Amino acid sequence: MKYLNKIEEILKKWGTKYKGCTSNQINSIEQEIGTKLPLCYKEFLENFGYDMDRKDDYSRGGFVGESIFYDNIYGNHSNKDGLLEQLQEDGKTSLISQVNDNIFVFFSSQGYIFAFFKLDEGENPPVYGYVEGQEKNSFPKLTNSLLEFFELYLEDGKSPFNNLK
Repeated sequence: MKYLNKIEEILKKWGTKYKGCTSNQINSIEQEIGTKLPLCYKEFLENFGYDMDRKDDYSRGGFVGESIFYDNIYGNHSNKDGLLEQLQEDGKTSLISQVNDNIFVFFSSQGYIFAFFKLDEGENPPVYGYVEGQEKNSFPKLTNSLLEFFELYLEDGKSPFNNLK
């Protein structure tokens, strides 16, 4: 892996087994969006992005409970659909128009916090976000890279969502 070796080490500590996406699944996503995914995100999908098995129902840590896997980004109701619904509920019409084909919503937490990257910002792109009821009429930058997002999200006591407050 070029980007996610540290992420792999962190996830192993939680004892949760992650399943990666197949090449066909990744190709299906790229066909649907009409462009290639950033390399850092493809590494995530290949190694961790399909699903996970917890040790037990009480397991915590890693991406437990988050909408970050294949079924959340590709299918009938994606994270992008959830973001658009939340923006509609919040009356953020000017932001709705910014959610275009260049936006890839890879993360949602409980349907009220969202994270995305822009498909034209490189192989390890910055991450932007939105939280339900947010006062800012913009999408603040959360981290300077996707790798930084994953690292902050997985490290105890840190959060990539501080810019949403």
